Amino acid sequence: MTDTTPPPEPLISAAMIRAARGLLNISQTGLGESLTPTVSRRTMSKIETDAPGRPDQRRRDVLQAIRQYLESERIEFLFGNDEIEEGVLRRKLPIA
Repeated sequence: MTDTTPPPEPLISAAMIRAARGLLNISQTGLGESLTPTVSRRTMSKIETDAPGRPDQRRRDVLQAIRQYLESERIEFLFGNDEIEEGVLRRKLPIA
């Protein structure tokens, strides 16, 4: 029997978060306050520092909450491969 579970989504990087905040023109505090539950500016500062090694579950949970919020703001994450570096972009609102 083969496993049909999809692979987990890749974690966003500290650089991606900083770039997304720049596109949205929001501070670490503003982003942290937009999350549910809210995250302090101190925690946001730590999150925006790439930590070596495998992230613990708390960090993974915060990264997932950040990703969900940023995606709700039309931020799209581009994960690097052999041809491109990682990056972010912001989708335009659909024209009605």
